[in-house]
Amino acid sequence: MNKNYKTCQKNAGNYRSHSNLIRNYCPPFLIPVFGCLTLIGLLGMANPANAETIYKTGFEQPTFLPGDQLLGLDGWSTAIPPFLNPQAAIIINAPGSKSKQYVEVQGDDLISSEGITAPYDAVGSYRRPLGASGFTISPAKSLARVDADLLLKTNQPKTAGEFFSLTIAARSGKGETLGEVGLSSDGKVEAFGFNVVSGTAPAFTKPIRFNKWYHITMLLDFSNRTTSYYIDDHFLGAVHAASTSNVLLRGAMVVYARPDGDTSGGTASARSNYAARFDNFKVSVHSAAPDLDD
Repeated sequence: MNKNYKTCQKNAGNYRSHSNLIRNYCPPFLIPVFGCLTLIGLLGMANPANAETIYKTGFEQPTFLPGDQLLGLDGWSTAIPPFLNPQAAIIINAPGSKSKQYVEVQGDDLISSEGITAPYDAVGSYRRPLGASGFTISPAKSLARVDADLLLKTNQPKTAGEFFSLTIAARSGKGETLGEVGLSSDGKVEAFGFNVVSGTAPAFTKPIRFNKWYHITMLLDFSNRTTSYYIDDHFLGAVHAASTSNVLLRGAMVVYARPDGDTSGGTASARSNYAARFDNFKVSVHSAAPDLDD
């Protein structure tokens, strides 16, 4: 995610106060933009025929072979600097969320960035460009959707803060992070604001369980400049995404690990106790709010 990583305070258990932007699914700042009826529409009123799939994969054979590194296969970019651990994302031949294979990033395969990605000690960034210059969003299909199934594997209890996490993210043609959402070792799904900077807390959270697949969705509204977040088709909230770009440059899967023994995880915490799993990655565009179970 270049230099614009999602980041939190080093003491991740003590986030700065940040009030949620939504109440009862109708955030006040969004009501004049597209109203509660539109938000209800985002929850499922749509015609699937108005959708176009830009990219879709379940990481299955023969394109993805067991034990292969993800990057370099099916358009997954190899243009990743070594400190972002390009070699750590591996194809695993075992049942995924709905398929026979998935991508896994083992925590102990993440090599330290030696301070480049601070406050994270290690980051794995796995990017799927949407064309040479990205995908241009048209007025006729101004809603983009990024989906994936995510699982956080561990035998550890919840951490005090975000010690280890995995997310999906989307970037604009101007290099902005339009949205990012994923699972954290503190036992939460965490969704972030537009183009967040270091020290920013999640905009929305909700409890999760470890070792369980969750379907994560980001809905990017390029007309109204909002990003809406969902977990298992349940609405988490929406943020204002103040980009002027109409290009969706890429989708990505990202893994973050703080230093072993960090206060966010506790003195005995080690990223070798965690693994990130991804399955069923999809990017699509729509002329109307899509059904979330498409």
